[in-house]
Amino acid sequence: MRRTKCLWLLMLVLSLALVAAGCGGEEPAGKSDGQAVSGDTEKTSWELIQEKGVMTIGLDDTFRPMGFRDEKGELVGFDIDMGKEIEKRLGIKMEWIPTDWNGVTGALNAKKFDVVINGMSITKERAAAIGFSIPYVNASIGMAVLKDNTDINTKDDLKGKTVATQAGSSGCEACKSLIEEGIIKEAGLRQYNQYPEAFQDLSIGRVDVVVVDVTTAEDYIGEKPDAYKIIKKPLVEDMYAIGLRKEDKDLKEVLDKTLREMMADGTLTEISKKWFDGKDMIAMPK
Repeated sequence: MRRTKCLWLLMLVLSLALVAAGCGGEEPAGKSDGQAVSGDTEKTSWELIQEKGVMTIGLDDTFRPMGFRDEKGELVGFDIDMGKEIEKRLGIKMEWIPTDWNGVTGALNAKKFDVVINGMSITKERAAAIGFSIPYVNASIGMAVLKDNTDINTKDDLKGKTVATQAGSSGCEACKSLIEEGIIKEAGLRQYNQYPEAFQDLSIGRVDVVVVDVTTAEDYIGEKPDAYKIIKKPLVEDMYAIGLRKEDKDLKEVLDKTLREMMADGTLTEISKKWFDGKDMIAMPK
């Protein structure tokens, strides 16, 4: 009986030792000294772009003169030329992806493309959803009317008028501000999917004015100088920048550095004069 009891005690001690060894032996994978050991960290957007050698870019391919199709169907414009220069300097390829401008910030955050390069204005609404590079074009939001129009000279003259703009654009945001100010009524605002549709309706008298980026308006007037004119005083001062996701800090640093270099060596000024009728519209570097 005594021997049996001793054996039982010995077995109990051995069992406890085995349990203790199982609990306190080798640490679980991924931990060391009580600290989590990270495995492969998630790659940043810039690292993935470098790895693929391709940067994808969202744009409205009807937005003259920033990015649009020529008579051959090829993409041309200020932003396209700027993109080609960025390609060379960063050693990557640009893949341009046409998208619905009204949902462009949502598509960017959904990672449908890496950045937006398309004369994108820095606005409060957009800045709440996405990040921006430094500005590269100093533009403004203005009013385009028919050449013989003498009724519209200031924003106050828009009262009772039918106003056209592109949905989701900076021109649309300017129109919303005009509604808040009581200058125009919501019923008097017509939003189009693309600016060419708005200018078409202006040409046939369906709308009285198009609220639009001055750079775009000047391009349309250059095509039809006898049809349209721009009201001299702009509605809103405006800056174009590259749109990117807020978390893409390293990509922003790369793009900001590249834009500053292109400003400093005159490359962007050359592109500006090509597309803006000899004008230097480049924003001053900061």
